Amino acid sequence: MQPLICPACGQSCPCQQVPERHFQITHTQTTISNPLNLESQPLTCPACSGISFTRQQELDRHIQSSHLPCWIFCPHSGCRWRGTRLDEFQRHLNTQRCGPRPEEQQYQIYNVKMILSWIKDSQGGDIISTAQSFAVDLVKERALELGRREWLEDPWGRSGRRHSASGV
Repeated sequence: MQPLICPACGQSCPCQQVPERHFQITHTQTTISNPLNLESQPLTCPACSGISFTRQQELDRHIQSSHLPCWIFCPHSGCRWRGTRLDEFQRHLNTQRCGPRPEEQQYQIYNVKMILSWIKDSQGGDIISTAQSFAVDLVKERALELGRREWLEDPWGRSGRRHSASGV
């Protein structure tokens, strides 16, 4: 059996890998309407000039960690941990032994996927600043619900360091 050759890079695809899958993973940002997305453009951060990503997941992770307040917290008694990545939360739970992994509604400060979708679907303007303000308001609302007064003083959850739309 002859290996399949990728038309974009000339790389031979392993026989168990469908060429379309290689194309999706290696060369494109996939969409439902255009699975191969051959004309894909790099995804750029709306706040950072010159920073682009090949996959939506990478752009979302950048926006979460650089431009939005922490959206995850450890709900276990006495713990003050907050963060932006589920893998870091899992590592926190494993190393600090605060308790078992809680359900999503127990550790979620606000719905970051909703904010990211809003940013992605926006038609320009200063969407990052607007999204930041909205997310901070959601953090403050959740702080009042949970009695976490320290979040009112530091809604970003990064030791008082607020990230601006420019990432600084």
